[in-house]
Amino acid sequence: MKTWLYGALATCAFELRRSFTIQRTAVSIVLALFPPAILAILVFATNLSGSSEARMAIQDFTKLLTVFLVALVCLLTALLWATPNVYSEIEGKSWGFIASRPGGRVSVFLGKFLASFFVSFSISTIAISLCVLIANRSFGMQDAQGLWISMCSVFLIGCMVYSAVFSMIGTLFIKRAMVIAAGYLFGSDIVLASIPGAIINQLTIRYHLQEIGIAWMGWFLPAPATEIEYRMIFGQPWPSFVHVLILLGIVALTLGIGCWTIVNREYITADDS
Repeated sequence: MKTWLYGALATCAFELRRSFTIQRTAVSIVLALFPPAILAILVFATNLSGSSEARMAIQDFTKLLTVFLVALVCLLTALLWATPNVYSEIEGKSWGFIASRPGGRVSVFLGKFLASFFVSFSISTIAISLCVLIANRSFGMQDAQGLWISMCSVFLIGCMVYSAVFSMIGTLFIKRAMVIAAGYLFGSDIVLASIPGAIINQLTIRYHLQEIGIAWMGWFLPAPATEIEYRMIFGQPWPSFVHVLILLGIVALTLGIGCWTIVNREYITADDS
């Protein structure tokens, strides 16, 4: 266990140091600045139009827009960092050395999971901070600090669970891991999670994150128009700690499956073909 822990931390530190290249840094900056840039453009266009109705509309949808844009960036970052955890080592000709070391496979798996989590959460935090700053300067939001804390807390859990799920997918599907993960997102968190009144939507990650977001950040969804109508369709809320425990259980389960898979599966390297 101690070998896995030290190895995971060393792998995470190595991955983070390796990320400070011009290309990766540029990608991270673009991802972090994308949500505030879109929000700033919309606010500027609204102010330029001089329409009070447009200003009220963008003010009402600022929280939803921020959540949507930051979630998009968060998921894209986790996809880029977590899914190629095994394939990148095979392509880099280092899998043979890793597989021969005691605890090497598990250490690399957990270390790359931690790196994906740290990078995705860091980018999400920067994007959230800039979006809340722009909204507060433009509209004078009430309790902007509380909203920032709540939003960062939700994305902390979200980055953790999605990094774990994508890391597991990376051990199961080597060359097509990113495609499979994107398909999982579409099928589970877009299609199934949008089915009203069905038990199956409660099995999705988005449902639990959405419930936590409503409880911690307040109402932010566009439809139904009110939380009362939402509860009539999706049922009464559970306590927030229940959703948190379920998501942490998903993290533990997917990491356990990923560790078992990466230890017991024989991966075909380029030298073997």
